[in-house]
Amino acid sequence: MGILHDRYDGEPFVVVTDEPPSTKATSGSNCAHVSVRVDPRTGWILAFGALDNLVKGASGQAVQCANLALGLPEGTGLPMAGMYP
Repeated sequence: MGILHDRYDGEPFVVVTDEPPSTKATSGSNCAHVSVRVDPRTGWILAFGALDNLVKGASGQAVQCANLALGLPEGTGLPMAGMYP
């Protein structure tokens, strides 16, 4: 989990969580929630992610890229918090 935190803690639209990510938490936001587990039986690494495709999809990505291209703050016009508390 430390590797995910090292990589994504500075990213405004990625939330690394110790719990399995929930689509309820991402509904209506531009954020992606990610988590990782190791299956002790197989030794496999399982990566989980949740996002709201209507916001984090192509339209949200286009706004985010336009903000960066225009020198605006990355989150301008994009919802950070989901609709579910």
